[in-house]
Amino acid sequence: MYRFSLTVKRICCRPCVLLLALLLVGGIVACEQPIGKQPSTVHLSARPWPAADGLFHQDPRWLGADDAHSVDLGKGRALWLFGDTLIGAGTSNDRSRAHLIRNSIGIQTGSDPAAASMAFFWRQTAAQTPASFFPESEKTWFWPGDGIRVGNRLLVFLTMIAPFENDLGFAVTGWCARLIDNPDAPPERWQSVDVRKNSGRLLIALGTGGVVHRKGYLYAYGTNQGGNQAYLARWKADLACAGDLREPEWWCGAGLGWKKESQMDSRPAALFTDAQAEFGVHFEPRINQFVQIQTIGFGAADLGWRIAPRPEGPWGQLTGFYSPQEVSIPGVLIYAAKSHPFLTGVVLVITYATNHIDPKRLNDDSALYYPRVLQGSFEPARVFD
Repeated sequence: MYRFSLTVKRICCRPCVLLLALLLVGGIVACEQPIGKQPSTVHLSARPWPAADGLFHQDPRWLGADDAHSVDLGKGRALWLFGDTLIGAGTSNDRSRAHLIRNSIGIQTGSDPAAASMAFFWRQTAAQTPASFFPESEKTWFWPGDGIRVGNRLLVFLTMIAPFENDLGFAVTGWCARLIDNPDAPPERWQSVDVRKNSGRLLIALGTGGVVHRKGYLYAYGTNQGGNQAYLARWKADLACAGDLREPEWWCGAGLGWKKESQMDSRPAALFTDAQAEFGVHFEPRINQFVQIQTIGFGAADLGWRIAPRPEGPWGQLTGFYSPQEVSIPGVLIYAAKSHPFLTGVVLVITYATNHIDPKRLNDDSALYYPRVLQGSFEPARVFD
């Protein structure tokens, strides 16, 4: 999220930072891992879902945000986790007068986003100005990753960001996780505790690529600082539910398998090296595969997907399945594509984020910077002779 200087305020744009970071370290890294083939029997397709876009326009004060991770809270409720958020006074859509906060959340009531209601939450300072829902800690602020509810507890992953003397002015310093004991209560009454802070040598932001509960384990996907390499850690689900994230096991490759962090003498293995800083992973029972969804490249990006038989892979080739209508806008930024498999109304709910390199265009175009919703479906692949 990169902060542009404006006349009245400053606005963020994370994909600009990620693109710049990759350029600074030598450009986008091509895939170095052996790649499997996408199955020839199934194809993912998507089309816009305008009725569901309205979910994010129900509060006139909430004027758009990054990210849009979702968590199934049960009983038809969903938690949405957003990054840099614009909060206005509720009297106009003028983003130049809005406050920028580092994160916000939403509680969706009703599992069908086209018919559900949404309530947004953030904090207020003593001066009654908007503030991040997950408050800054000294000089560190937090961009939300994914989360998961296990039993009666909610686990949310956060990326730790701090000012730094580099070309960007800040750096990823690690990740942390918050355990919320009472997720059924109104968010302003949530009781949470930090259960892990990791600012160690790996500098992998876990949770930015999805969190999956599968066969007794909790899996968290993450990326390196450049955002192009995807990694995977896991814990036994009962330990994670109890807030014990002290000793993750990392996937270290087919030859080494899973190794405890304390026993590693090198970095874990990258699952694939053409990732994005934010993506989604879920198990898809319709095709009996794990599905990963992300954008392809930067700027006016298409959406792509790949599959794997197990959480760690081997992962298939990244294949495009949708070209957003915004690709025709010069200077547009499309990113943060991910799936939301527990939501209903269509076969698979997919979202992506939009932004713009020109802050004036972002301020003037109210269609940008709100999550966009797609109707995804799986179809037999077309065969050409």
